[in-house]
Amino acid sequence: MRTFHHQHIKASRKRRQCDWCGEAIEIGQSYESYRWARPGDSGTVRQHPECILAMQQMAEREDWEFDWSPGDFKRGSIDER
Repeated sequence: MRTFHHQHIKASRKRRQCDWCGEAIEIGQSYESYRWARPGDSGTVRQHPECILAMQQMAEREDWEFDWSPGDFKRGSIDER
């Protein structure tokens, strides 16, 4: 069973990479973050607000079963690079 904890960050305190589009999340930009865990594995995902919406759109389209890596998609889109 997977568990998730979602958080909206109003302003990034350091430069980060968006886990959807691979582009930078600059200092001061807002982003969405979620932590996931399943037995034996866990991780944190950080994304631009528009990228998390695109990820949700893709998840619904693919019946919540799909894999992706940072930079696979254009920012805020389900269009592949």
